Amino acid sequence: MKANSFLAVDLTDEDRHALSAALMEANPGRPLPGRRPKPATWHMTLRFLGEIDETTTDRVKVEVEQTLSAERGRVLCRGLGAFPRPTRAGVIFAAIDDPDGLVTELASQCDWAAQDAGLDPEERAFVPHITLSRLRPQQDVRRVLAAFGDFRVTIRVDIISLMRTEVVRGELRYETIEEFPLGG
Repeated sequence: MKANSFLAVDLTDEDRHALSAALMEANPGRPLPGRRPKPATWHMTLRFLGEIDETTTDRVKVEVEQTLSAERGRVLCRGLGAFPRPTRAGVIFAAIDDPDGLVTELASQCDWAAQDAGLDPEERAFVPHITLSRLRPQQDVRRVLAAFGDFRVTIRVDIISLMRTEVVRGELRYETIEEFPLGG
């Protein structure tokens, strides 16, 4: 069994319900195409860690605890986007507007903590988002994105979670290993 770990802003139940309601209201009766994770698993990944052993997991916990220095805040979910691009999308996501740079700064702090724990630096540019659907094969989703428009949902950012996923009997399972509350 392959298990991957990551640091994330795990959405509250209230924020998950608000996002789910906004999606239904934006395009009634038309779900997103592809494989959609359950709303209970929605999160904003700040730093992917990959397969790490217990010793590295413990080092990450210590480094995150020592590195995180941010106040609680809020960001705005504004419509949908697609990776790598709308004309050939493999992922549809809820786009996050981060005008104060809160989650961008948290992603940097999580990357520093991961490096201090012995992991390689993150090579990809950070784009704050919440994955809503995975598409295989990739497809043109410009009409889908337009149909959902520019809905808005406020998301609280008050706890960073160290999480692990693993596939159990064909189902992706999420487990919170540790939570790190933000100040304020």
